[in-house]
Amino acid sequence: MPIGPSPTIGLIAYSTIKLIGYSLFGRQANKWYKKTSPHPIIFGAARTLLGVAVGIGSLFLLSSLTSNQGTLFFVFLIPIRFFEWFLILYLFYERKNYSFKRISGYAVMGIIWSFVLDIPAIMSVFIIPGGVWVC
Repeated sequence: MPIGPSPTIGLIAYSTIKLIGYSLFGRQANKWYKKTSPHPIIFGAARTLLGVAVGIGSLFLLSSLTSNQGTLFFVFLIPIRFFEWFLILYLFYERKNYSFKRISGYAVMGIIWSFVLDIPAIMSVFIIPGGVWVC
């Protein structure tokens, strides 16, 4: 029996891919910062929640400003994602030993990682909701 298409299933698929990817980034950040905490899944969950909340809000804001949302949305995301990564890295790693240069460099790597993760995450929104079968 097919289940879908469903925006809920699409959002779950998108968020799951982002959670896994951001958790991997958190594991790598622990190595960069030579720390054992936070747990990568906690970092990934926080980054995913922040990204989904800010992303949905940004989508609504951009849609109210222009009808051309395609490529413009991804360009619009660059400074937003910089702020998101900067904030999350500061909160989890940089509060005690703050370095603007270091956190900015890791934030740029985070932006690139976010865009890489967008490929399978966005594809999952269109593929999974229409292609999930339960026996």
